[in-house]
Amino acid sequence: MDTKENVNLGVAKELGDLPADALISEEGLAKIFRRDRVSIKRAIQRGELPASIRLLGQPVWTVRALREHSNRRLDQAKRECEQLQRKISEVSA
Repeated sequence: MDTKENVNLGVAKELGDLPADALISEEGLAKIFRRDRVSIKRAIQRGELPASIRLLGQPVWTVRALREHSNRRLDQAKRECEQLQRKISEVSA
């Protein structure tokens, strides 16, 4: 596996090893994704990560919220792909 695949598996493994209700700070999330905190903020703005909640003045997420957000995005991407495939089939027919 190349380095990029190892990083991606690392994120999945790290999140997968944590309990669903575990809280992750912005700094912790940046470490898991191997990015800086500004990149985490930008990912939230782009909708790639869910909005955080504030706890003691700091942004935090639960593992469950991160997983659910990712699953919703995957479901949406699947629906969009299926719609595109239908359109292609209609045009090709």
